Amino acid sequence: MKALRALLFSITLAVCCTHAVLAAEPIKVAAVFSLSGIAASHNAPLATLAQLAASEINQNGGVLGRPLELILLDNQSTAIGSSLAAERACRLGAAAVIGAHWSSHSLAMAPILQKHGIPMITPASTHPDITKVGDYIFRICFVDSSQGRAMARFARESLRVRRVIILKNMDEAYSLALGDHFKEAFVQDGGTILLERGYRGKAIDFSDIIREMKSLAPEAVYLPGYTRDSGLLIKQAASNGLKTVFLGGDAWDEIHAVAGEALDGSFQSAPWHPRVPLARSRHLQKIHRDKFGQDIGNMSAPLAYDAVMLLNDAIRRAGGADPKQIRDALARTDAFEGATGVIAFDESRNPKHKDIILLRFDKDGPKYFMTLNY
Repeated sequence: MKALRALLFSITLAVCCTHAVLAAEPIKVAAVFSLSGIAASHNAPLATLAQLAASEINQNGGVLGRPLELILLDNQSTAIGSSLAAERACRLGAAAVIGAHWSSHSLAMAPILQKHGIPMITPASTHPDITKVGDYIFRICFVDSSQGRAMARFARESLRVRRVIILKNMDEAYSLALGDHFKEAFVQDGGTILLERGYRGKAIDFSDIIREMKSLAPEAVYLPGYTRDSGLLIKQAASNGLKTVFLGGDAWDEIHAVAGEALDGSFQSAPWHPRVPLARSRHLQKIHRDKFGQDIGNMSAPLAYDAVMLLNDAIRRAGGADPKQIRDALARTDAFEGATGVIAFDESRNPKHKDIILLRFDKDGPKYFMTLNY
């Protein structure tokens, strides 16, 4: 009987605590992603894992006894839409903003949030200029200068490639910057650029570019685009008889669904892989399987989970939801254990020493190949 009364008391206490958290004033956090438009399929997994993190936080009592209200805002896959979403986040009274995914979208948001003094954490925007906007802007992914240099040195030192072509999506700041960083490092290491050419982000026919590439017979092609455009180009190249190694960046998420076996033998740099043995990664994979009944297929999505969890940690350390105090707590982060690794910020609010995961494609999709620390 005593055991039963103790159990009933515990259940009652838990229910009361849960009701107390739900009744408390929520801490509003905006999450800006592309929920419609050309980037929607690329952004959807990040939005899902941001929501999963918020749900986990609230199931564990919220933050400082208050529920975390994650407000999803659609930037409609445009820079203008991103600016409007940032303005709306300010009007809604968000204590902080998670997002965006694409660099062109984060570059549009950052000046607005900096002006209003609202901390912004981009999970996956790698363009170097984003955090240069101001001291309220943070990122938890690696930077394009590191990613481009790592792939260039891998191409020269491991693949022994000397002659490459670089193709860039002219409509995306991410692709332009990453292509430039790869080029600089590749040439410094003694490589030769046979051709550097751009294409439009919404292009569907790459036959002219492929004919030119075939005439130059590159040993590899660096293609720092997004999933749809890169996947279509690679698939068309293979169907037109161009046999070469394609090298891509972290925006190739789930590209195998577009390019299929045409990717065989190609490589991608990525921020995460389920095989990397991290305790928080194993935890995330478990709760994802429990909730959705499947494994995480997008290698950038865990960054969104980490961004929300890091913000939760910063709010606790700040002792409240004041944006300036949250900003100061974020800046002091030096050993946050995330699913994508330990996060510690440098003076520019970029993460220190982020590993770059190299994936190799075969007929079954991307496989872990090695970890780069250039």
